[in-house]
Amino acid sequence: MSDNTSNNTQKVYAEKANQRQKIDIVFKNIDYSVKNKKQTRQILKGINGICKNSQLNAILGSSGAGKTSLLNILCKRIQNKTDQILSGEVLANNSPYTSNQFTQFASYVMQDDILLEALTVKECLQFAVNLKTVGNQLQKAQKVEEIIKILKLERCQNTFIGGNFIKGISGGERKRTSIGYELISDPQCLFLDEPTSGLDSFTAYCIVDFLRKYAHNQNKTVLFTIHQPSSDIWNMFDNVMLMIDGQFIYQGPGGMNVLSYFQSIGFKCPLYSNPADFLMSIMTSEREINVKNYDFYFLQYNQNLKAIVEADIKNSVEEEIQVYSNQTNFRANSYYQAAQVALRQVKILKRNPILFAARVIQSVVISFFIGLVYWQTPGPTEHPTQRDIDSKNGLLYFQVIGAFMMALKPCILTFPSERAVFLREENSKLYTVGPYFIGKYIIDILPCIISPALSSIVVYWMVGLNTDNAGKVLFFIFASSLQGLSGLALGYLGGCAFKNAHIAVAISPAITVPTMLFGGYYKNTGDYASWIGWISYLSPFKYSFSALAQNEYSYEGQNYPQDPIKQLNFDLDKWQNIGCLIGLSLGYSLIAYFLLSVLKKKLQ
Repeated sequence: MSDNTSNNTQKVYAEKANQRQKIDIVFKNIDYSVKNKKQTRQILKGINGICKNSQLNAILGSSGAGKTSLLNILCKRIQNKTDQILSGEVLANNSPYTSNQFTQFASYVMQDDILLEALTVKECLQFAVNLKTVGNQLQKAQKVEEIIKILKLERCQNTFIGGNFIKGISGGERKRTSIGYELISDPQCLFLDEPTSGLDSFTAYCIVDFLRKYAHNQNKTVLFTIHQPSSDIWNMFDNVMLMIDGQFIYQGPGGMNVLSYFQSIGFKCPLYSNPADFLMSIMTSEREINVKNYDFYFLQYNQNLKAIVEADIKNSVEEEIQVYSNQTNFRANSYYQAAQVALRQVKILKRNPILFAARVIQSVVISFFIGLVYWQTPGPTEHPTQRDIDSKNGLLYFQVIGAFMMALKPCILTFPSERAVFLREENSKLYTVGPYFIGKYIIDILPCIISPALSSIVVYWMVGLNTDNAGKVLFFIFASSLQGLSGLALGYLGGCAFKNAHIAVAISPAITVPTMLFGGYYKNTGDYASWIGWISYLSPFKYSFSALAQNEYSYEGQNYPQDPIKQLNFDLDKWQNIGCLIGLSLGYSLIAYFLLSVLKKKLQ
């Protein structure tokens, strides 16, 4: 990028900044406690403060001081619940705001860089622009180019984000991409949780330097938490808040002003020491002498700084907040949201060919071994024995289980990990739950159909199943694929119910094993006790096994020693079973959607 282009971009943003409103964030008497069965722990203790516009505001404190809790309260991510109590006022230009109103003038960048590894930097930003801004595709593309230039991401814009399966960009580039995701709507306030966490000193400096220029040049309000910055980063802070044990011990101008204050109360920073390191050394609760000094810190703050802070709060901007751009209040229609999610999911599938190929190869290899075990089992024209019928029943039920598990396992493993991306994007108002669920579900259907279909073709001809007509072959493939969809639906249910993939995998046998037991193979459907037999109606294995059995054993001029259908005690024909299987899959999917909608706030 040429210097002229960079200067022109900065001039455009400077002109916009002069037209945009300044916003001060004020909080008064914030008290926050968390309850559990044994005790109630007070995290924040009646604190007051102000985050000034056009300044770089930093909250420092050791672990457990309450800085992240304060940030989440300002971002309206913490609400009153049975297990947590929150009181006090949070104001923007002296007016209270809700979580929905927050998204109209502010954005929040989480500590973890939650991005999809199979997308490039440019594609990530383009996805956000498509869903969060108005205009034609050319205007949206120009917006992406602006963000890339501002964040200096030109060199890596076409590189994958990367992760476990794909090599990608560096940690600093990931952080800047996460910030760019939130800058799409050009917010007046930007909140960040530990933006330098896990970065080397130079990369961390570049991130904070960008935030400082962003605040100064564009009249933005920038607030972030940080644990232990380098001396170079420390000197960039305009306003500093120091927290210990849920209270402030300093709040005011940064740099040498902080050191001068602590020197005035008897704590002098050694020459050539990093000021942040010195302050952390007198703040950490791991040193007993520090804990004894806490009351002294609080007393000095109340005597020397509290009145100044309250005066700043009183003199804060009170102008009513205006939404200057329809971008900040824009949300695409549901069809467009679902289409964008689906297109992104297609890219992810195409760029993870190893995972897709592994599922296909696994399906074919297992089917090949099944075919060898059940090679050319005698059919209805070959005078089969009862043992042959039992073997074929085992084959059909194993086919049902295989189709189900091939779809269930990948889904229940990947959905919880992708849900973190969903929560971040849903919070940023990129889309709603419905379009996300539909867009993702439609694309995830493809591998869940292809694998059982390939498996069915291999098994059908190796075993020598009923070839009375082509319709029976097609029905076998169709029923197996539909059973795969029921596995997908139950995988979604487990993935939506549990935020951790390990928990979801551990719990899944408690759901799948009982439904397998009531599938009609391990015990005849007519022999269930009345008080427990109702479980069979919830088993997709029952309906798919019955459908495959009806398809296989319905043969004119059959020569079985006994009628296998009557022997299995199935009372529905194959199309009725298909209808029940479709209904059950839809039911599981609706429950999964309901759980995702209801539990999303709890999991944020």
